[in-house]
Amino acid sequence: MERETVRVLFVEDNPQDVEVVRRMLRKYERAKFEVASASSAEEGEGALKEKLFDLMLLDYKLPGEDGLSFLQRLSLQRFENRLDLPPTIMLTSRGDERVAVKAMQCGAYDYFPKSAITSEVLGRTIHQALEKYKLANQLDRTEQVIFRLTAAVEAKDSTTPGHLRRMSRHALRLGQALRLDEHQLMLLRYGAILHDIGKIAVTEAILRKASRLTEAEWQQMRLHPIIGEGICTTLRHAHEVGPIIRHHHERWDGKGYPDGLARKNIPLLARVVSIIDAFDAMLSDHAYRKALSLDEAIYRLSDGAGTQWDPHLTRGFLDLVQYEGSGAGAN
Repeated sequence: MERETVRVLFVEDNPQDVEVVRRMLRKYERAKFEVASASSAEEGEGALKEKLFDLMLLDYKLPGEDGLSFLQRLSLQRFENRLDLPPTIMLTSRGDERVAVKAMQCGAYDYFPKSAITSEVLGRTIHQALEKYKLANQLDRTEQVIFRLTAAVEAKDSTTPGHLRRMSRHALRLGQALRLDEHQLMLLRYGAILHDIGKIAVTEAILRKASRLTEAEWQQMRLHPIIGEGICTTLRHAHEVGPIIRHHHERWDGKGYPDGLARKNIPLLARVVSIIDAFDAMLSDHAYRKALSLDEAIYRLSDGAGTQWDPHLTRGFLDLVQYEGSGAGAN
């Protein structure tokens, strides 16, 4: 029976280590490995753009940009659909749990100190990473369907065109100002884009109503965070994104919905989305009112700090808005 061919890119500046890994993988009987090498992050990125690989082995200590920083940057490019990043296994000279945790947060499929690797261990780990990657790709297709649903929600409420695009942009700016790591920024962007997906279950008559909602209509509207959380249960990061969606209408004073959470019991990223959602809504035309001026939106957001919104996060966001001027508004 012909063995499966697996194309591996090994980003490693030590030629001896490259040859050791090549010899190990030749001994693995269940697959035929073709190993290409790159001696730096820059060379590795070039190789990934020129050729398709099934898997990347990545050394932590590289000349110039280290392996973790490199993987963080590539993961962001993959998230923005600018790069096909294969599953990655991080290698180090010796074990370091902090590096291991960070590597997994940055998207690595596994982590090993070089001293612990044998031919069987490395070959089996590569196969397991490839299986996890195939499963992730299947989930990607599910996620694409979910993200297309968000466009359908926006189409139902034609008074707020571009809302999701602006939400994503505001979320990224505030998240970077808060020094969130790449994983948290990814979750925040997901939450910002998906926060209102539950409105797919709300009738257009309610979404576009120009007058005050009745109590029955408000009850239907208040269900959309719960429905949205349920829709997104198949996402890979559902346990982290779900709380953002569910709690983005909670209030700092505990008078929000659906669970009446207050203060720091509201998840951090949900508090961020709540602020930028309210700000963008103020600057947008609605069936029930015209867009507010930037000055009026800033005043209302500032006035609600400490009652409706987290005061610290609100001040941080307003600092960004005032620094950027009117360019931070709806467009």
